[in-house]
Amino acid sequence: MNERRKSQRGFVAVTLITLLAIAAVLIVYASLLATIPGGEVVVGGVSGTIYYSKNNQTSGPWTTNLTTSGTGESWYALCNFTHTGYTGEVQITWKLQKKGATDWENCTGAGATVTTTVNLDGTGDQPVYASSGGDIGGNPGNHDWKTGLEGDGQYRVKVWVETTS
Repeated sequence: MNERRKSQRGFVAVTLITLLAIAAVLIVYASLLATIPGGEVVVGGVSGTIYYSKNNQTSGPWTTNLTTSGTGESWYALCNFTHTGYTGEVQITWKLQKKGATDWENCTGAGATVTTTVNLDGTGDQPVYASSGGDIGGNPGNHDWKTGLEGDGQYRVKVWVETTS
């Protein structure tokens, strides 16, 4: 009878250990279910609007939408930064995109990308042109986007702004 009690005690002990292990797993799993990430917080970001022009003059006209007569006609872009929270040097990557069947796709040919390094002054109204130094003139001056076109279609310029430090 003693052997039978030992066997029952062993069974009870193994059952209790198994139940404790399952409970521990459920507690850990439950704590993982309770992890809730917060939304994105942007500190010192920038915002702006991209404008286009056929004549590349500071006086314009600059517009948010542009129609050209074909792939041989010149057109230019500027980004007017309107946020007053950030000052400092930034690198701006300008990328020509063409509208595909379902979404915008980056153009990959020569003339489809421009990199600008400029100091944003935080004034809330700072135009930056698609040139290496952000100005309209100079050598090279504001980029002519016709050089990156991939045939007829709908195009836009998209910018990525990153700090340089």
